[in-house]
Amino acid sequence: MLRLIDAEETYLAGYKEAYLLSLQEIEKGTIKKHDLMFDDPEKVDIIQKYKDSRDRSKLKPKYVPSYDYFFVDDDKFIGRISIRTELTPALLNYGGNIGYGINPKYWKMGYGTMLLKLGLEKAKELVLQDQVLVTCDDDNIGSYKIIEKNGGILENKVENIDEGETFLTRRYWIKIRRTDI
Repeated sequence: MLRLIDAEETYLAGYKEAYLLSLQEIEKGTIKKHDLMFDDPEKVDIIQKYKDSRDRSKLKPKYVPSYDYFFVDDDKFIGRISIRTELTPALLNYGGNIGYGINPKYWKMGYGTMLLKLGLEKAKELVLQDQVLVTCDDDNIGSYKIIEKNGGILENKVENIDEGETFLTRRYWIKIRRTDI
């Protein structure tokens, strides 16, 4: 059964696999380094990091609380999602309220669409606004199709720079609460 859960030790081997396969995709040029959604579990205590990310007192300046979940299917780790409760000026440009990543082993199987759908349900509980911002690189066709399938309305494309590389970011808004009632 597909579900979002708090990070658990049981799924860390799958998380590590997702991290390593994502690094291979970066080397192949399939994804960019700034799109990496997995930390090195050899260097970071993932479970503690995700717990701490919810506590404003444990965050770096200019960071906002985020709720990070593992996306699992029974005993398989499929991916992760991060739901940020508010937007900073930087997140308005790149990152948005929601970021997600799927283990490359499970790409093009519909998991991304389901992950974002479940994440939007969680966002209703966590984000006070009526809508959330979800962004992706302009050339990330898979990601923008996922966002559009989940009701994303493209507002614009903005230029961003990461490690000297300039790229276009698509900025989508998705309603999470009805405002016409």
